Amino acid sequence: MIKKFLKDIIFKIEDIQNEEKNLVRFFLKIPRHADMRILEVGCGYGRNIKLLGEHGYNVLGVEVNEAIVKSNNESNIKCLTVEEFDKTSELYDVILMSHVIEHIYPDELLKFMEHYLARLKPGGFLIIVTPLNSPYFYDDFDHVKPYSPVGIDMVFGDKNAQVKYYGKNKIELVDIWFRRSPFKIVNFKGRFLGGQYHIQMFNIICGILFRITFHIVGRCDGWMGLYKKSLDNNTGVFN
Repeated sequence: MIKKFLKDIIFKIEDIQNEEKNLVRFFLKIPRHADMRILEVGCGYGRNIKLLGEHGYNVLGVEVNEAIVKSNNESNIKCLTVEEFDKTSELYDVILMSHVIEHIYPDELLKFMEHYLARLKPGGFLIIVTPLNSPYFYDDFDHVKPYSPVGIDMVFGDKNAQVKYYGKNKIELVDIWFRRSPFKIVNFKGRFLGGQYHIQMFNIICGILFRITFHIVGRCDGWMGLYKKSLDNNTGVFN
């Protein structure tokens, strides 16, 4: 009972929803029109699709898990499997990749990004949301690598960085937001088996400090980038 109570307090302290607020803020920066096509790659159970729907955006999801695709469609969330999507040919004004790229190894990520950037209109916008390295990055079973905005720019920017490959589709960073979270101890026995409440109390205190200092006492553990696709991928000229 005490363990659940403390976990609930920690969750409420950390659940500041800054990521959702900034995702909407980024969308509001993108010129909006009646025929706007928006795609979320790796949409999961449609949390972002629902969020954006509340703001009047019509979003199509793509998801690798067929069971999730079925569940989404039963819940009136438009969603396709990867195979179904690949049979279509529409281009999109905006593509969202939220908590996707950190699940993919670098060589595979190049192919993955190129595959979907080819479906983004020239001058269209890409939004990437992803965690940075932290003591809890590998808590997610299939996280393979944190990616920084610098690394994305080296491969998909137009900077001629010294890397072993470049993306054919060029993107330019338009805006960026860094997510901050409270300091916390994550690897302790009580987290898994109960007890050690003094450590959980320490995490609660860190969470309170995070709030009352307006996120100064905390760590940067993720980022969100708004990118614009080059108008001419052959010359790398941006608008």
